[in-house]
Amino acid sequence: MESTTIDTPPPPAPKKWSPLRIHKRRRFLRIFFFFLRIIIHIYIFDILFNRFWFTRWYAQRSGIPRWRGMAQRFRQMAVQTGGVMIKLGQFLSARADILPAAITDELAGLQDEVPAAPMPYILQTMAEEFGVPPAHVFKHFDTAVIAAASFGQVYFGTLHDNRQVAIKVQRPRIEEVVEVDLQAVLWAIRLVKNYAPIRRRADLEALFHEFARVMLQELDYVMEAQNALSFRANFAETPRVYFPEPYVEFSTRRVLVMERITGFKISNQKALVEAGIDQAELAERLNGSYLKQFFLDGLFHADPHPGNLFVRVEGPSPVQTNGTHHGSPYTLIFVDCGMVGRLPPTTMEALREGIIGLATNDAERMVGALDQLNMILPGTDRQPIVQAIQIFMRYTYDRSVRELTNVDVQSIFDETEHLIRDLPFQIPQDLVYLGRAVSLVGGMATAIYPDINLFESAKPFAQEMLAREQSNGAWTGKLRDELGTLGQIIATLPRQMDAYYKSANRGNLRTRIDLSRLERSMQRVERATSRLSNGIMATGLFLGGVLLRVNGFADESLWAWGIAAIIAVWSLRPR
Repeated sequence: MESTTIDTPPPPAPKKWSPLRIHKRRRFLRIFFFFLRIIIHIYIFDILFNRFWFTRWYAQRSGIPRWRGMAQRFRQMAVQTGGVMIKLGQFLSARADILPAAITDELAGLQDEVPAAPMPYILQTMAEEFGVPPAHVFKHFDTAVIAAASFGQVYFGTLHDNRQVAIKVQRPRIEEVVEVDLQAVLWAIRLVKNYAPIRRRADLEALFHEFARVMLQELDYVMEAQNALSFRANFAETPRVYFPEPYVEFSTRRVLVMERITGFKISNQKALVEAGIDQAELAERLNGSYLKQFFLDGLFHADPHPGNLFVRVEGPSPVQTNGTHHGSPYTLIFVDCGMVGRLPPTTMEALREGIIGLATNDAERMVGALDQLNMILPGTDRQPIVQAIQIFMRYTYDRSVRELTNVDVQSIFDETEHLIRDLPFQIPQDLVYLGRAVSLVGGMATAIYPDINLFESAKPFAQEMLAREQSNGAWTGKLRDELGTLGQIIATLPRQMDAYYKSANRGNLRTRIDLSRLERSMQRVERATSRLSNGIMATGLFLGGVLLRVNGFADESLWAWGIAAIIAVWSLRPR
């Protein structure tokens, strides 16, 4: 490791290095057109081709190679451009639970391939932030880059009181880079936000602005230090889960000085095996630490990719008296607290209801939680959703992730097709980072230990929250509410029954129809009928053109074929 001791200032450099050039327009166009190509590709091969039996086979057969190629091109672009693209690639690389290994493996290198900014710019940033040369702050400073991330890079050093520290320094002009990247992503979002299936379920621009808000907060290292202190307080009583201490007195908006830790990445399978780590227990500890953050603390680490999670071995594997070995003792370490999520009390209450429903296999309670989180579209009939979840849980409840890979997906689809076709769900703006964290943790836990049973992990938290409800007297309030509602029903039931029988005798009974579902069904029928009629017209014009050509009317046949082509293209437009 290259090392420079800076007890005295390093050799003099120019007073002001010329700023790194950022070609904003070129960068914007490169990112925007990359996403545009992906959007066009998805529309042609994954939407348009899947509508017709004679092209569906190609779309399905070529799916993995096509997506692997796109992942390779994205990785190349992300490494070259950095910024927000690296963040996006790291997110996708951790989705081992839903993405094929061919794609996640291709993107996994983004954890390590981020090029470092030149050292003179780093020293200049530190001098500007401290107001004095770095040698006045650090007794020793290693110029070798320990980790180069999307927004900053990390070095090791020693303070004058001999404390070993890690120094995180922001990349030069990174705020301008993030601004350009976010604008390019916003333009791509505006291209697809009005696509009907997306528009019904998500306000993409609102989701984007929430994403951008947290992304810009991540550039403030003073806030990151405060976040780390909050996590340390929350996990002070939790053994073997650790957040390094930030040294606030040495930290600024663009430089963060924190306790130096040792260990290896949580995704390093070879190191886990060599160290004798119990991978099943590690996956449970990772999952359990996030369940605590989600359901008990209301403050969660929102960027849990493998580059931000480390394992530190604390000693050799203990041996029991019967000769069996336990895994080596270790500590799970979280770093990079710049991206965090905060859950309001109403959201936490809904999440608690959901986790209790999941652990107890209570579909009604789970749907109630989804409703409290505003994840169900307004006007949707809840009963079909309850039935669909009951069907889903019948196939999946209390199974490990490995066992879930053998679930008969087609049977689930056949039984819930009516709901899957309509998808009466939406994505609330304030849950975007919660969903991201849940996805990343699920992917990592699965990669560490495929036999993890997420239902078993949830049960202790569900039991703890039920116990809290009882100890706080919350259950008595709920019981009082339920009894009040039941009393109202009993009081009004005779009048309602009398009105029902009178209406039946007069023949005035009415049936309420779910207009939203009927409207969607009618729209599908209308689209199918329109396309059929357009297809008949196009076919007729094509055949008419053939007859005109055979009879010597070449110009007229071209007009007929041209109109037929226009009708065919028009009928295939998205609606």
